[in-house]
Amino acid sequence: MTHARVSVVVPVYRCLPYVTGTLQSVLDQTRPVDEIVLVDDRGGDRSMPVARAFLDERGAAYRVVTHDRNRGPGPARNSGLAAATGDLLWFLDADDVADPRFVERLAGAVVGSGADFAVCRTRRVDEHGVVLGVDEPPYPAEELTGREFARLLLRGRAKAYPCTKLFRRSVLGDRPWDEHRKYEDIAATFRLAMGAGRVALVDEPLYRYLHRSGSITTTLSEGTFDLFGVGDDVRSTVLEDGFGSDWAADLLGFEYREVLTSIAHVAMRASHVAAERPALYRDAVRRVRARIRLRDLPRLARTGHPREAVFGAFMTVSPAAYSTVLRYR
Repeated sequence: MTHARVSVVVPVYRCLPYVTGTLQSVLDQTRPVDEIVLVDDRGGDRSMPVARAFLDERGAAYRVVTHDRNRGPGPARNSGLAAATGDLLWFLDADDVADPRFVERLAGAVVGSGADFAVCRTRRVDEHGVVLGVDEPPYPAEELTGREFARLLLRGRAKAYPCTKLFRRSVLGDRPWDEHRKYEDIAATFRLAMGAGRVALVDEPLYRYLHRSGSITTTLSEGTFDLFGVGDDVRSTVLEDGFGSDWAADLLGFEYREVLTSIAHVAMRASHVAAERPALYRDAVRRVRARIRLRDLPRLARTGHPREAVFGAFMTVSPAAYSTVLRYR
């Protein structure tokens, strides 16, 4: 594949303050994308008209997929994939920005290595543009097997964000992203990694991820509890592939870090901002505590997960004390 065509899929949903900056970062790529696919996920605001006008004013060609109703990010990515014609797929969130070298570096890594997908690191910023840090530690190699990368995901040394990756169409299948829950990318990306032959790692933070209030990951709702299902799906994938014994400690750390801690943090931070939905907050704390097992805590500490062990101990003894500590972190 000497010249792989690159399609970028951009789900558009209530992203009015950000979408033009996102699309400008697409147009600024040093290796231009070959196709832009906008997915109108029916946000009920002017995000889609503004996105189209922005591209029209710049003479940029694009395709539009329109949903009949709001369906969520998983279905939006899948709809965009079905409409796209490229060999390589980039799923870009409409409130983020990519470095101008993103496509050049990741497409070069995929083609040069023969990998099924390439991934870069992520610079996280707040709504004022202040850099909060880089989400991933330095990658251990330029290439890994898919299963080695999946294990990095379990260990929290890589992130499941679709937007930081460039995928070969052949590894994606028809509808890779989960459609019936929030946090649709975590288990899906893990499955894709487990099915990949090789993954290319670009050790630069070429993607700017916006951490903002009102997003799925910062808003307490019934959908927050979808993380329990995500954890169960990841565990099932590991067991089905025969790695349950070898990866047991990593799975335990993943459950406490990505599922239990995440749900507790979303619930507690929401309670700090406003004392709304107290019943949902109490339910979140109850359900998290029900999954904590005292026998897990020494094992977490022994196997490189001390923070998760401390979290489990706090939540067992006094969730209120943990919430107070979290308020000032």
